[in-house]
Amino acid sequence: EVTGVFSAVGGFGGDAVNQGMAYATLVEKDKRKLSQQDLIKDIRKQLRKKVHGMEINVQDLSLRGFTASRGFPVEFIIQGPDWDMLTDLTKKIMEAMKASEMVVDVNTDVQAGMPEVRLIPNRQKLAQYGVSLSTVTNVINTLMGGMILNGQTEYPKGNHRYLIELRLKAGQREKIDSLDRIKIRNNRGETIRLSQLVEKKEGPSLMLISRLDRVRAIKVYGNPAPGKSQQESLAATKKIAQSMLPPGYEIKMTGSSQSFKESFDSLIFAMLLGILVSYMVLASQFNSFVHPISVLMALPFSFSGAFLALLIFNQSINMYSMIGFILLMGIVKKNSILLVDFTNQMRGEGHDVRSALIKACPVRLRPIIMTSGAIVAGALPEAFAVGPGSETAVPMAVAIIGGVIASTILTLFVVPCAYSLLTYFERPDALELEMKAQKI
Repeated sequence: EVTGVFSAVGGFGGDAVNQGMAYATLVEKDKRKLSQQDLIKDIRKQLRKKVHGMEINVQDLSLRGFTASRGFPVEFIIQGPDWDMLTDLTKKIMEAMKASEMVVDVNTDVQAGMPEVRLIPNRQKLAQYGVSLSTVTNVINTLMGGMILNGQTEYPKGNHRYLIELRLKAGQREKIDSLDRIKIRNNRGETIRLSQLVEKKEGPSLMLISRLDRVRAIKVYGNPAPGKSQQESLAATKKIAQSMLPPGYEIKMTGSSQSFKESFDSLIFAMLLGILVSYMVLASQFNSFVHPISVLMALPFSFSGAFLALLIFNQSINMYSMIGFILLMGIVKKNSILLVDFTNQMRGEGHDVRSALIKACPVRLRPIIMTSGAIVAGALPEAFAVGPGSETAVPMAVAIIGGVIASTILTLFVVPCAYSLLTYFERPDALELEMKAQKI
């Protein structure tokens, strides 16, 4: 199933000493028995069974998106004021996400780092021995972290002047016991051991504290579970997180999750804007506010046909099928336009509404069937595509075919009925003015 593997240990920058990654290149789709998703599921199961003590994520790179905010399909951040509370909430939310079986490979960008030693000053002892807190801070900072001496503390060498940094040798500051040997001089010139002035506490330390909009944040990410769509996984994750967050804490979608939401919102806005613009154009064309409604009656039936076709052929509502919906808005209106326009012509010749519809429907049946058949025939190759990348074209083609077939059949019955009913809302002289405008 695999033709090559490229691996990198320690990260490409060498800064991730406890991480590694491997990229697997698969053979051609028609030359392997397992699909990409089946192979991912099998590899995930094998790695978790055979490898212990590690966090392993298996991901389809095509799901990471093509925007600047590339990331996991399910990705969000948890924000709040208290870091300890954030870490506890993150663990609980991640456990709930795993238990829901809607998301797999759940992980976070927060990792327990190296042990940290905290020195807590005993102010009573500091006052007793005559040592100021700033003196303790400066001594520890200089000996353990290093400090560049100011003033005339430079030495020349080879036409260059070098600064002098004061610091303990590496072997003298690698162990925690080295802190006990540090002595500090008080205001009376006496030396006091550091252990007599502070208390030591050891514990794990985070390697990185991240923020978003100046608020502490922890990122949680994962992949949709097999058989679950990105929308379903995002909705379940958001519901879980919001039910567990206390006041003052919130979640925000980031990365691919944010791009997914923005793209869907943009497509829905484009669809609504297209309907509005179509109504305006049709209203100016027919010189009527009523006839465009008859034309646009075809849209609901096209969407119902597209939904049914996607369900029958086991396709999801995704970005590509949404593009198919937008295409349907421009395609299916032509049937109604042909019918309504010819009906208006018959009424202009003196026929009443009923007789005009009876004459127009049989005459316009042939061009409606011909154009709809041509559209369906043009989309069939994409709908039956089986080659690499066919996953992107099939949902759009299926949505178009289902929408065109349903709208063609239902429009022949519904549009004439809607037209005859909406004529009661016309102005008495509306048709006469329309025919004069068309002659002009």
